[in-house]
Parts: sequence; structure tokens; C-alpha cells
Amino acid sequence: MSDPTSDDARDDFILQERLSGRSARAISKQLRCTVGEVDASLDRTLPKIDNDARRRYVALDLNRLDALLKTFFALAIEKADAQAGLLVVKILERRALLLGLDSPQKLDIIQVQAKDAPSSHERIKQAILSMVEREQPVRRAAIRRLDQLGPERALELLGPFEGNGDGTEPWDPLPDDPKPN
Repeated sequence: MSDPTSDDARDDFILQERLSGRSARAISKQLRCTVGEVDASLDRTLPKIDNDARRRYVALDLNRLDALLKTFFALAIEKADAQAGLLVVKILERRALLLGLDSPQKLDIIQVQAKDAPSSHERIKQAILSMVEREQPVRRAAIRRLDQLGPERALELLGPFEGNGDGTEPWDPLPDDPKPN
């Protein structure tokens, strides 16, 4: 089938079959070709959808909706036709959708509110700092001084660790600490 007219006829046949609901696989079996060839045929016959095509389709749909709106708006107003009024509302909804008029407008507010809320890291940091602030003033000062010195310098100044003699640290529980096993 190298004749261009037969290729065009085949492409038209494939397009009509797909439009009527037949699967690409069923068409490929009937024509004894691959599904890829059926898809390639559709790519040749269907319009290319790029931004310019989208703009044209939207403009055409808006013109069609305007014509419908003119007719049914007059019926809704002049004859108080409830069905025509409902159709007018549907037409207006469709126009708003095509034009992007129903898109969320408070997106920036949501983002600002999210930025104002403290992060989980900040909440954890605040909880730790609050626990440190509840310590006795002398202990708090010691903790701050250790932080200023850094761990290496603090250990150097404090000297070697003197544990229980068995290699473990002495356990000095805080009032709320559970007892070790």
C-alpha cells in the first residue's frame, strides 16, 4: 500500500474506527498491522496540540459559549425559564474554567501562613531550650560555659574521667529519671 490515496483512505478508516470506539488492537488485527502503525496513522490524521492550537480551541469554545449564552440568557430573563437559567449558569461556569477565573486566589496567603508557623526543628529547639532554662542557675551557667569551651577543650580542662572503677559512669539521676536496670 504505497499509493498515497490508499494510505489516506487507510488513515481515514483508522480514524473513523477509533472515533467509533474500536480499540487500536482490534483495528491492527483487522488491517494486519501493528498497534504502533495504527498509532502512527492517528498521529498523522489528528491535529497537533501545541499552545497555539490550545489557544485557538479555547477561543472557538468561548465564541460558541457566547452564542449559547446569548440565546439562553434571553430565554431565562424574558420567559423566566428555570432550565434556561440553569444552562446559563453552566455556560458561565465553563467560561470561567476556560479562562482560569476559578483558580485559587488565596494561595499566597496560605504560603505566608505556612512560613510564619515554626518548623518542627524550631519547636524541638524551643523545647530543649525551655528545659535548659528550668535548670538551676548554677547548672545552667555550667552548661553554657561548656558550650562556649567546646567538648574537646572542656574535657581537657576537666581532666580524665574517674568512673566507678568498673569502666562505667556513675549514675546521678535527676529527680524525674527512671532507675536503670
